[in-house]
Amino acid sequence: MSAVASRSRARTRERERTLSDRFLAAAPLLSVFFWLSVVYAWEAWRHGSPWLFGDELELSQLSRAIAATGHAARRGEPHSFDSLYTYFIAPAWLIENVHHAYATVKYLDVVTMTATIFPAYGLARFVVSRNAAIVVGAAAGLIPALVYTSLVVEEPLAYPYSTLCLFLIVGALLRRTRWWIGGAVAASILAPAVRGELKVIPLAFLLAALFLYWRGARMERWRLRWSVRDWLGAVVLAVGALVTLSAFLGHHWYEWLIATGFYKHRMWTLGLRAGGALTIGLGVLPVVGGLASLWRAPGERFAPEVRVFRSVLLASLIGFCLYTAVKASYVSTTFGTYTVERNLIYLSPLLLLGTALCFERRRVNPVALAGGALVALYLILTTPYEMQFQFYSDAPGLAILEQANRVLGLTPGAAKVGLLALLAVSVALLVLPRLLPRAAVAGALAAALLVGTWTLTGQLAAASASNSYSKTFLSNIHGSPTWLDERTGGAPTLYLGQQMQDQNSEWLLEFWNRSIRQVWSLDGTAQGPGPTLTPDIRGTDGVLKPDPGYRYVVAETGIEPVGKPVAAHLHSAGGRLQDWTLYRVTHPLALRGAVTGLYADAWSGSDSAYTRYSTQGGRTGAIAVRLSRLGWGGVDVPGRVKITIGTLGVGPDHQPTTRRITKTLFSTIHSRGLETFVLKAPGPRFRVEVHIAPTFVPQKLSPQTSSDARNLGAVITYRFRKPGDAGR
Repeated sequence: MSAVASRSRARTRERERTLSDRFLAAAPLLSVFFWLSVVYAWEAWRHGSPWLFGDELELSQLSRAIAATGHAARRGEPHSFDSLYTYFIAPAWLIENVHHAYATVKYLDVVTMTATIFPAYGLARFVVSRNAAIVVGAAAGLIPALVYTSLVVEEPLAYPYSTLCLFLIVGALLRRTRWWIGGAVAASILAPAVRGELKVIPLAFLLAALFLYWRGARMERWRLRWSVRDWLGAVVLAVGALVTLSAFLGHHWYEWLIATGFYKHRMWTLGLRAGGALTIGLGVLPVVGGLASLWRAPGERFAPEVRVFRSVLLASLIGFCLYTAVKASYVSTTFGTYTVERNLIYLSPLLLLGTALCFERRRVNPVALAGGALVALYLILTTPYEMQFQFYSDAPGLAILEQANRVLGLTPGAAKVGLLALLAVSVALLVLPRLLPRAAVAGALAAALLVGTWTLTGQLAAASASNSYSKTFLSNIHGSPTWLDERTGGAPTLYLGQQMQDQNSEWLLEFWNRSIRQVWSLDGTAQGPGPTLTPDIRGTDGVLKPDPGYRYVVAETGIEPVGKPVAAHLHSAGGRLQDWTLYRVTHPLALRGAVTGLYADAWSGSDSAYTRYSTQGGRTGAIAVRLSRLGWGGVDVPGRVKITIGTLGVGPDHQPTTRRITKTLFSTIHSRGLETFVLKAPGPRFRVEVHIAPTFVPQKLSPQTSSDARNLGAVITYRFRKPGDAGR
């Protein structure tokens, strides 16, 4: 009766609170939200351009199409529904000025992701006191992952929404009223639409409910009657259920099939790497405390809200960790091996709350604490710190170490020692309330200060590095980044390039200029997001098919469409200055000449070619071929050079080829060498091919001075001499 009366008095006091009382109570949290928003808005203001391609470009393309037509599309091609985030930021792209629209997107991200502190506070209030809940809410808004507020990625919406779902799930499992359950179910069902990874949310909801049911009074009374055979049967049934579930997931989730079927070891290794980055980013203590909070401490009284929280924490740990392990394992087979902490950031509010619970209750299970400390120890010792990078975008938690490496000269070995010391301090702070009860409050304040300082420092370090990347990317486009739209007036424009393995410059141009509608390459190297095309050659006249019918073409250096050059814009690519040339083209769309096989810095691999489709007045000219290794002063790997020139033909693949060779030259190119050859063209339509073997890899020959892992032949320049200039 006393508990019922206590709850009744609490509800009466709640009803008697005035509006001013409620505002004063909310003032600390609102103040935290305001000042964090100011800091992150300042970071976003300094973040001048996207750089995380192709995520930022793809989401921008989809949201721009939604703003313009109501339907998602990439480079004009319809795209299936992917994320509510694209609809969330779509209204910003209704602003005509790209600079203002981009700024609006960033500030929307800032306000939305920083608002995580509110559901995090609400979640914490189920379990801890108001002051402790404020600390948890603030800490949830300080983690390094808040660097994503300046990027066009899904996390600024997914992180607060995930925290909101966890708040509703705990409320539903604790209160068990129609409104709480309905809200939690609806939010969980919608979660995968916010971001695909949040499909974990409804599964965590179901799993947490099962944990609670298993620990319920009815199930406990039933289990008391179980014999050894009953327990064995339950274990067999559980294993069978897991096998059936795995088969079901493998049938409906390809990544699960590949990861669990062929790369289980990578799941373990890469999953732990992600956990290690999260542990470092949170300052170690929240992970140790969060894991330790899963077990009841000696002498702890039963509290339904704590049991619910532990069930949700355990279910979320299982769900998000398993998803991260599967995703990282699968990505390692298709793209590369990455530390994908960004898939685990959704656990942060729960781990922070678990740590706050340990401090507020002033006790912790020693076995659980030892287990949490051992997990953190293993992660610290085995996680690669990625300190060779200025910023590792998939693992913002490592930014504090990366920044310390650059500013303070911190080495990985010293970082490991520092993290081990941080682990020792974390364990000491968690056991302090038990050993010295009078120092409990001071220990809790020290823990809050430690975690807050560490995470905010990590966030500032990540933002500084991200902004540095942004500044560097933007500086590669000399002058106005929207120069193309300014010259075309927004008219549809085709981008035409070659050897586009490093497409950052084109992606940047495409983001800032909405007039680019399609991206083609002459050699099949153009990349997404969105469709790409390698056009066919209709004949030796250079006419391309299909013809998109656009009035403008922006071409890379060495590619010359038939038309009038109307603008050229200097940009940096491959470490050198180049021109983008804008042409007002005639139709059918055709080429006068084109280079293929050269990287952005003009180095070739083993093969490159120059094709001429027409000359002025149809007269014969000449071609000067310049081969240089002046930029390579390392080990000499003599390259045997074969140059052929001949009449132009079209192969069965509808691409240019040499029909009849009219001249062949041989030579050798050496380190610091330079060779120039002038060949008379066999007619107005011809093709020159250069083959160099062997090539060399700078990284292998001089790993201390070069990280270039390309197979290089020579820096090649093709210069067509107009008819009548062949003898000059």
